[in-house]
Amino acid sequence: MIDERSDPRTELAILAACFWSKTARTEARRHLVGGDFYDPRHERLWDTLHSLDKAGQPVDNVTMLAAIRDDRYAVELLPQLITTIAEPDAIPAYANIVREWSVKRKIETAARVIIQEASGATDATWPAKVVSRFTAIRDGGQVDDLQALTLAELLLQEDDTPEWLIPGLLEKRDRLILTGEEGLGKSHLMRQLGIYAAAGLHPFDLSKRITPIKVAIIDNENSWTQVRRKARPMVEYAERLTGDSSTRDRVVVDCVGRMDITRDRDLSRIHQLLDSQFPDLVIIGPLYRLTPRALQTDDEASPVLAALDTIRERGCALLTEAHAGHAQGAGGVRDMRPRGSSALMGWPEFGYGLRGIGTEGYADLVPWRGNREERDWPTRLRRGDGFRWTPHI
Repeated sequence: MIDERSDPRTELAILAACFWSKTARTEARRHLVGGDFYDPRHERLWDTLHSLDKAGQPVDNVTMLAAIRDDRYAVELLPQLITTIAEPDAIPAYANIVREWSVKRKIETAARVIIQEASGATDATWPAKVVSRFTAIRDGGQVDDLQALTLAELLLQEDDTPEWLIPGLLEKRDRLILTGEEGLGKSHLMRQLGIYAAAGLHPFDLSKRITPIKVAIIDNENSWTQVRRKARPMVEYAERLTGDSSTRDRVVVDCVGRMDITRDRDLSRIHQLLDSQFPDLVIIGPLYRLTPRALQTDDEASPVLAALDTIRERGCALLTEAHAGHAQGAGGVRDMRPRGSSALMGWPEFGYGLRGIGTEGYADLVPWRGNREERDWPTRLRRGDGFRWTPHI
């Protein structure tokens, strides 16, 4: 019999993946809370996994059994949990299914209450309250790990192993803003990072092989024709080096023009793309094409950065471009910091500016903020082969 209020197999699959993988548990908590599970046994197992992690204890059949021994219904489910086959890398997909069922149940419950209230509603603000109620359902319950830890509890945990997308350069969930002079090649450099990483090549040292990644390029400035002309030689060169013609299948491109990602309609379009492709790296922008307003103040910048963070929360790294500042005085050196709100400086893990040095084909990669982690970004680049930037010593 089909359960029309949940997907019990997917609920169990996400718990099974979490049982075997701490990385899966960390990722799952970015998408779900205990109340998203329909089966109370599943919610108990979810809460137990989180409690064991919080206490710095291992997660295995012994510790799980000890933690749930007072709940015979959850205990009866433990053998099925342990033997269920589930893919940890599929956590975002599993979580999306569980979350959709949870939202549907909450909407149905809220709708019944609203129907009951409707006949007696006289408050002029009642329609707005109804909208707010459904908005809260849509936006609520995304984090289940807000409990503080003592320093002792924190230090009992092992340091996380870096989840490299490009070893030494980019980890999952890293954010980078690239600025620079107009027409110097910022977009070209961004595509290079994505296409060569998708090919399994280190973007700045093509002799190094890396694990190929999936990339989404959301281009808000260039046309399909422009992107095709620029990307073709990169892809063909990468596939000649690797002997693998699948690079182009690991990169998805969407040329969408100007957007306003603070609006649900535009942000939902991006989320639909991500949820169908599950990219490891998202290249989007430039920033000034993601909103119709200049980001001069923190109040103007904050909603845009918050929208971008919903992309990053899906476990991918995020790269975007921004306008560089103006030159300081007549004949002065151009400020590479992003033009506008100071919030743009504090948001990314890495901020670099591409600055021409007067010699054609060469540019410095200038940090305009201190990196939050030590990484191997080159300091000077040369435009080689007509279609890629290479480090220049």
